[in-house]
Amino acid sequence: MFKVIFTSLVLFSVGMLLFFFGFSDSYKYSMEARMKYFLGEYKEARILAKKAFDIDPYNKMAFSILAQSKISASLVDYVKDSDKYLQKIEELSAKQDFSDRDKIKIKMMTEVMIEKFHKLNPTVMTDKELYAQCIKRYKKFKTIYEKLFQSSKE
Repeated sequence: MFKVIFTSLVLFSVGMLLFFFGFSDSYKYSMEARMKYFLGEYKEARILAKKAFDIDPYNKMAFSILAQSKISASLVDYVKDSDKYLQKIEELSAKQDFSDRDKIKIKMMTEVMIEKFHKLNPTVMTDKELYAQCIKRYKKFKTIYEKLFQSSKE
């Protein structure tokens, strides 16, 4: 008798959860946002999580994905900006007539990207590989800065 009652309660609970998740727009959006997040599509995940959170502000999954996707999107932006600035630095340093003005531009770019790295706030949920890419680029900027500007102070 206990097995029958227990099985019935479990099936009823699972059925209610499926019903709730299946018909609640907030949870539909948050489940889709979670999929997008784990696929690395952070901006899309953020948009969907925002929709879910707007519908139901008590949706913890939507809130969590919203926060995590914002953090991960900032890491992706850091990588993109880093690549853009490193390309520009390479172009400037390859010029035949490398001037003091070019050196100042490089200094500004490296300082901006070093500072931007320190403002990143990865969490336990942040993609480790993505954060490793950020660290790699940060070290490049730090090396460039130290070689060009630290040695000139001595």
